[in-house]
Amino acid sequence: MRILFAPDYRNGLPYQQLLAEALRELDVEVDFLTGYRRGLPLYRGTADLQFDALHLHWPETYFQRRNDLWDVFRKIRYPLDLALTLRKGPLFLTAHNLLPHNRGKEPMVFQNVSKTVSASGALFVHSEAARQKIIETFLIDPAKCYLIPYGDHAATMGPPIDRSEARERLGISNHEKICLIFGTISPYKGSDEIIEYWRENRPAARLIVTGPVLSEEFAVRLWSLAERASNVELRLTDRWLDDRELRDWLCAVDCSVFNYREIFTSGAAALARSFGVPLLIPKRLTAADLNEPHPYVLRFDHLDTDFAALLEQALELPPNYAVGQKWRERTSWDEVARKTKEAYINVLGHL
Repeated sequence: MRILFAPDYRNGLPYQQLLAEALRELDVEVDFLTGYRRGLPLYRGTADLQFDALHLHWPETYFQRRNDLWDVFRKIRYPLDLALTLRKGPLFLTAHNLLPHNRGKEPMVFQNVSKTVSASGALFVHSEAARQKIIETFLIDPAKCYLIPYGDHAATMGPPIDRSEARERLGISNHEKICLIFGTISPYKGSDEIIEYWRENRPAARLIVTGPVLSEEFAVRLWSLAERASNVELRLTDRWLDDRELRDWLCAVDCSVFNYREIFTSGAAALARSFGVPLLIPKRLTAADLNEPHPYVLRFDHLDTDFAALLEQALELPPNYAVGQKWRERTSWDEVARKTKEAYINVLGHL
């Protein structure tokens, strides 16, 4: 069985690489659609490749928004591009999100995602809430939706290091509480609201925001807010953080904070769970499965109501790698790959 993963996002996100390695242990060949060809990128990219099925992860890559004159054309051409590509084999889709980040209200985006969902022989979702949302939104057969764990992104990072050593590497004092926002710098993260909260309410902890900048405009907004907040520090980068850097941060901080405006799955929150770092996340993000209830996952209603009390509670919990043991077992890549292969066989066996 040969599966083609598209797009190839291995340089920025570990998900595809870790899944591919686990699938290969189960005798599933995995190739990656590298590069991007103009015109019909999916069809032209796959024209000379042999595969039994195409497994899409972020279909919006093939109707990108680049803020140029071709944006509309890219969205118009996508259904044809997809249809021509699927002449070669069936489609699987991992629904990392309901709709692309920061593009939910953009014309034609919903229609393109809907066409992708409808054309899929099977969809992979990471929580029951996400499964229900997909079914209700796109009116699809529930039997097409497979519930598969997100995967343990700490698998390649090795064991934790001593807190003092991590802080020394990062240049952080041992004598203050640290809250961390990490991951891509993009509007959907809602990190601007957290910085505003820190500036106005001055919690008894320093807030550090780190990650690669995907939106320069949003980064400028964060810098503007942080300039007026002495207890906020920005460490924005022009590249993805590597495993060592992520491990250092997760071993150094006291808690992590998430305020996504809307999301299905949070790789950063899942990573915090793996490392046993207390985390705060909005109750509204019901599709983000963190194996709750759990004392290290604190859900808040609103920044102006219960956030302060829950933040204080989180800062009293000692980060503990052992706390994440059951989570790491539950989200092992062996389990993810096993369930993924079962879905491949179920669909390919019925063709």
